[in-house]
Amino acid sequence: MKRIYHLPLVLLIIPLILSCSKDEFSNEDQPKADSEILKIIEEINADSIASNIEMLENLGTRYALASNRREVSLAILKKFRCYGYTNARLDSFEVTLAKGCLIYTTWQYNVVAMLEGTGFPDSLILVGGHHDCTLRATEPQNPLEFAPGADDNASGVAVTLEIARVLKNLMVNPRKTILFATFAAEEFGLHGSNHMAKAMADSSAKIQFMLNNDMVSYCPIQDSSLWYVNIIDYRNSVELRKKAFRFCELYTSLKAVNNNDYQKSSDSYSFYLNNFPSLFFISFHDDPNYHTVNDLAVYQNPKFAREVAKLNCALIIDANK
Repeated sequence: MKRIYHLPLVLLIIPLILSCSKDEFSNEDQPKADSEILKIIEEINADSIASNIEMLENLGTRYALASNRREVSLAILKKFRCYGYTNARLDSFEVTLAKGCLIYTTWQYNVVAMLEGTGFPDSLILVGGHHDCTLRATEPQNPLEFAPGADDNASGVAVTLEIARVLKNLMVNPRKTILFATFAAEEFGLHGSNHMAKAMADSSAKIQFMLNNDMVSYCPIQDSSLWYVNIIDYRNSVELRKKAFRFCELYTSLKAVNNNDYQKSSDSYSFYLNNFPSLFFISFHDDPNYHTVNDLAVYQNPKFAREVAKLNCALIIDANK
């Protein structure tokens, strides 16, 4: 994932954006929080998210060319199964990756788990994020040996796992099937999501929407009234993004902005290209440790990530009403 924001300048504009969005409703028409959604998202736990970020960091590296790439996917699969998803599986694919002057043909491994719908099981809602990571060429370490990737993107995987944990623990029976996925080889060109999105398009899968979480735990500000999440949308998901804006106010401590500069830089883009409505959640706070050996769990804000998980979960539950 590649991104650079100039946050101080943008923050001067954000209050104007937010005030405009609030004017869409009169006092009588203001949407009200749903009690069922509130009950479910209350169970989302920052410590659980932090624990899974640390688990992924402790694997040493999650670089797509590293020899442990299958073990990384198996560690995530094990978490899903620990949460009760006996259907969790690896989605394997072969891809050619380039590093410098060298070309590698490798097997890569997405991870998929499913909470089957009870009313419309063929209607799908997909939530996920990539599990691989990388380092800048200027970093002193070799990513084949060490690449912690706490924010980019253990955070997105941890949010996905946390939503899965909560829905299973509460024995939620969704009307539509919820798919949880973590993608391989995103840093080399969105390969895992390209593989999955194309396969789903080829099988005429009915995906209502896809929620992508990438770099969702870095926020050095303790005051939650100053927490900003960027919600990136596409031409087929503008209305869904507007709903996510409203849900930020209803169900989270987050302020929402919409900067689409990086639409093509993460796995949601693969699904958009295959005509599936998609959103991309990313912290709007610049991470100075991006693609460095200092992208560590100790610098993350799991409480911020919890709010992103609550937003994802609220959208998923609302779509099952």
